[in-house]
Amino acid sequence: IAPSIYGHDKVKEAIILMLMSGVRKIKDDGNITRGDIHLLLIGDPGSGKSQLLRRTAYVAPKSRFISGKGASGAGLTASVVRDEFIRGYALEAGALVLANNGVCCIDELDKMTKEDRSAMHEALEQQQVSIAKANIQATLRCVTTVIAAANPKFGRFDPYELLAKQIDLPSTLINRFDLIFPIRDLPNPETDDKMASFILDMHLKKDTVTPPIDTTVLRKFISFARQHCHPDL
Repeated sequence: IAPSIYGHDKVKEAIILMLMSGVRKIKDDGNITRGDIHLLLIGDPGSGKSQLLRRTAYVAPKSRFISGKGASGAGLTASVVRDEFIRGYALEAGALVLANNGVCCIDELDKMTKEDRSAMHEALEQQQVSIAKANIQATLRCVTTVIAAANPKFGRFDPYELLAKQIDLPSTLINRFDLIFPIRDLPNPETDDKMASFILDMHLKKDTVTPPIDTTVLRKFISFARQHCHPDL
């Protein structure tokens, strides 16, 4: 998934499973169980979170990449705009709706304002966006998988403090994420030496690191798996 990023094997495995997605179940009483898993990477700066997100957005057959400060609640879900052509109000889909049946990568989740973050709750759990603005009542479908990255409360993790206390996100939002990975950049001579050698080797080689499976093939494979594979539990 990202051969040029050192380590993070569990995170990469989780991203692959997330891209393949699960099976959406609709019960007889109309109750829907979502099949997508949402992923949250929270950790120290410079640990490769944003790179993993960018690579995911590149590999996924359908994706949208947005960053915290540049995203608003309306930009994520939907906005009502005045349309001169129809001389009235029109509905414009946001990133989560446009990435329907795909992946939405949200970087710098902690930099978003509280109001903008609250727009994601319904989209993450119910996988739909309900709008009631300017005489427009609509429900938009957004069966979207979300992978988000954020920094801890004080910029980086304090090794002497509990992890849970340092995650500065509302519990209602954290509950919507199925997999949460704390990524810690702890000083360790052996790991640091391996990482430094890996980065040096990468820069020394003229050609880039080629993944075992070509990206185009991988993209087609994920697309095929999502469309045709619906395993029964």
